[in-house]
Amino acid sequence: MNQNIMTVRLEEISDLRFGYYTKPKEKGEIAYLQAKNFDEVGNSKQDLDNFLDPDPKNRLHLLNEGDILLIGKGNKNSAWVYKNEFGPAIASSIFFVIRPNQKKVLPEYLTIIFNTIQTQTYFQALGAGSSIPSIRKSELEAFTFILPPLALQEKIVGIKRLQNKELQLCKIIIAEKEKRNSAVINKLINEEIK
Repeated sequence: MNQNIMTVRLEEISDLRFGYYTKPKEKGEIAYLQAKNFDEVGNSKQDLDNFLDPDPKNRLHLLNEGDILLIGKGNKNSAWVYKNEFGPAIASSIFFVIRPNQKKVLPEYLTIIFNTIQTQTYFQALGAGSSIPSIRKSELEAFTFILPPLALQEKIVGIKRLQNKELQLCKIIIAEKEKRNSAVINKLINEEIK
């Protein structure tokens, strides 16, 4: 194995905390992120409908660029990287907020690791036997993974971005084919009726 590639525990390269528990409002200055705001692979998927007003207590929970949100409860433990362009936001208590040391690990690389089938299976095994599967903070801190040099992490992230673009294009192509096929079928049916 390459000497620059090592296996690390999550707690060695990041700080972990729980998301913030509170009752959100319909309007406010800070987005209150919940699991429903993300798709199965952790991408943002819908308009926000829960907000908070800033106060001294919740300001401590504002997300920073590169923070990772990992769903800690339920049957899918997707991860997503927070970007400042999203606007001020606080993660709800369903999430772990992971603040990686970006001098050692790229947040996007770590998110790729979290969203792999192998890691998802591992997380599900941790929560097995509970009515609502959940990961304990100590178990997440002890999670080990391969940490290559930053240059290799960047290549892996680049490949994943290309894969995501390809998947989006495939979805668009499939939707267009479905529209075209439906139009042809409708035309044939209408011609047959005449």
